Amino acid sequence: MASSMYNSIQHFIEFGTKKIEKRIREFIQEKKDLADLVLGLQEELNALGRDITAEILEDMDDYLRNSTSRKTHWEIVRKDRTEILTSFGPVSFERTYFKPKKGGKRQYLVDQIVGLNPHDRVSADVVINVLEEAAESSYRKAGEKAAYMNEISKQAVMNKVHELEIVQPGVKERKAETPKILYIEADEDHVSQQGKKYKTENEWGLSSTLMPKLVYVHEGIDHDKSTKNRKVLKNARYFGGIRDSEELWLEVSKYIDDTYDIEKVETVYLSGDGAAWIKQGLQWIEKSKFVLDRYHLSRYVKTATAHLEDEDIELELEDALKEANKAQLKKAFAKILEKTESETKKKAVNDAKKYILNNWAGIEIKVDNYEIVGCSAEGHVSHILSDRLSSRPMGWSKRGADKMSQLRIFKKNGGKVYDLVMAQKKKEQREQAHQLQDELIREMRVRNGRYESVWNSNLTVLKKGNKTALYSALRAIVG
Repeated sequence: MASSMYNSIQHFIEFGTKKIEKRIREFIQEKKDLADLVLGLQEELNALGRDITAEILEDMDDYLRNSTSRKTHWEIVRKDRTEILTSFGPVSFERTYFKPKKGGKRQYLVDQIVGLNPHDRVSADVVINVLEEAAESSYRKAGEKAAYMNEISKQAVMNKVHELEIVQPGVKERKAETPKILYIEADEDHVSQQGKKYKTENEWGLSSTLMPKLVYVHEGIDHDKSTKNRKVLKNARYFGGIRDSEELWLEVSKYIDDTYDIEKVETVYLSGDGAAWIKQGLQWIEKSKFVLDRYHLSRYVKTATAHLEDEDIELELEDALKEANKAQLKKAFAKILEKTESETKKKAVNDAKKYILNNWAGIEIKVDNYEIVGCSAEGHVSHILSDRLSSRPMGWSKRGADKMSQLRIFKKNGGKVYDLVMAQKKKEQREQAHQLQDELIREMRVRNGRYESVWNSNLTVLKKGNKTALYSALRAIVG
């Protein structure tokens, strides 16, 4: 192994460093832009990365071919060349196909040791790049940025998103620090469904709109982290996706039970627009009280008063809402209807009145209640869901919208895509029917000093007298 790795590094020292020196010279003498230097270095270093990766894989394969443990359990069938796309670009290498001596499936043992599944054409680092970009921009851009000077198709990116198993990151319990007041805010996005153009439900029950939900629990405003223009929520935790409401509220309820001491909590304020699925949370969350979201209330007030020229009636309606005076509210609506001529507009006014009265308890609770910090669900939906799902003219499948919602929620909860991808790979490997013998993996992984000779090699550059930057860097590695 030392000789193969030595060849890779030696080749870079003899040829790669000359190319780098040439690019540096051109950058200085021709007064090129810094980008030219960075891109030039990136090209040479990625080439080195591809060479080293290929040689490590081939050397591991050679070791398996010569392993005493392997010879006991596996027979050589043939050697094949394959290519895997990495962040460095495509890496081509040869590996051996083995068959077990006592039944079981034939396989490339080196693939299994380095975590490559039988049908993998890209390495996990590329999948991580793809998911990070797909969560922020588009499947097309994610495919373009998958690997150095290479791209994968939109369809392949979509498949990676659809196949992703998203488990939200763990949380630490805060039972000792449980506050008296907890806040839950909830809302949903409205996303165009791919291939469904119906304005209403059709005979198969297919709708043109998907509605991913968003629910988050927090402890109020974090004044230490907030600024005048930006309020930060304290210990916020997010949930959602295209989910069954009961399943979603069960998850939220379990989070609260696991994280807080519910005996110390006096009230849980549940804010939203009054939708049935949001109010359903009252049945699941102990000590919860509904608060009507001011944003949606304001929208209905505008709907009821936009056509009026008499500002006094509008003020009368707003005063009735601030004081939660139901009699005054009904009088205000009666005056609005008297001044409304259009039947269509009358229906809109009556719908606004019905909405407000149906959510009266959620309005009443806010009167002189200084514990309620206000609902920012609309802004959170916009930032977490709409920015990716509904702000552009595109259609989504139900699975795609659900996975993308959950992926963005996962990132908002502080999750790392690397951990998500690696956890899924490990799960898939555990579920494989046939596993390598522990003895072979242990021999391959733990063998002491296997790679030490690589860096102890008698490299020419280290013997030269001129102390170049490369000399210093390599000397530091060797120690």
